[in-house]
Amino acid sequence: MNVSPKENDMTDAKSEIISEIIRVSNHVAPEPLTQRVFKRNSKISDSKLRYYFGTFNKAVQAAGLTPNPINIPVSGYQKIDDDILLKDLGRLWQEQGRRPTEATISSNGTYSPRPYRVRWGSVAKALVEFERRFPDNVPSSAPGSEVSAGAHVTKPLVIPETHKPKAKAPSRRLLFGEPIDFRGLRYAPINEQGVVYLFGMVSRELGFLIESVRTDFPDSEGKRCTSLNGTTWEHVRIEFEYKSSNFNEHGHDPEQCDLIVCWLHDWAESPLEVLELKSELRKLSSK
Repeated sequence: MNVSPKENDMTDAKSEIISEIIRVSNHVAPEPLTQRVFKRNSKISDSKLRYYFGTFNKAVQAAGLTPNPINIPVSGYQKIDDDILLKDLGRLWQEQGRRPTEATISSNGTYSPRPYRVRWGSVAKALVEFERRFPDNVPSSAPGSEVSAGAHVTKPLVIPETHKPKAKAPSRRLLFGEPIDFRGLRYAPINEQGVVYLFGMVSRELGFLIESVRTDFPDSEGKRCTSLNGTTWEHVRIEFEYKSSNFNEHGHDPEQCDLIVCWLHDWAESPLEVLELKSELRKLSSK
């Protein structure tokens, strides 16, 4: 949990006031601790105490002492009973849905964390004491609650309501091309995506350096080697198709493309150069 600097300052100021109340109450005995006695023996101003706690009695209560009865200013302050402190932890646990921390005690508890630290060493140890004394009051399951040592908490299951189809959709059959067992590809392509994948496997061996692959027409651009010794290259715009005739069926502009790369070449009247991968694989497989 993130705590703002303002909240930190408020916590520090409250702790200072509580510490001062406890110090004065321990050193003025047997004289009863009243607001007048506290003011005389402390450097905490009335305005500061009222700002952070509202009243002197609320500050005393936060320090773990029993407040004065109203209109009886000379009454002494007694320690709040352990059970009352512990039961307030149980109240917080139930309301918050998780084991209370010092932060939640400071913000929502009736008392400050100080009495718990003084009497039991820490808030965590005070919670263990609460579980020991009041096992029937320990929340058995709360969303987000932590599980103490030795405790077993079972969270309730939430079974969602689902909407089932009225009729089962027919399963789609998986289709494969002819077996080719070419390197990592077991079957021949049956669509354009398969052609793109296969070309990527062999493009370097066929003398291509691919610079871009995209969804717009044409599908790819790169360089193609035009000499056996690799000294000259030309720019090339490539369109991938399963069959070369798909280029015409898709209505592509031949003026915007240089080369069709396909699995099957079935378009004898193609105005563009065509690279048929099926033929090229036979050459590569024989190497």
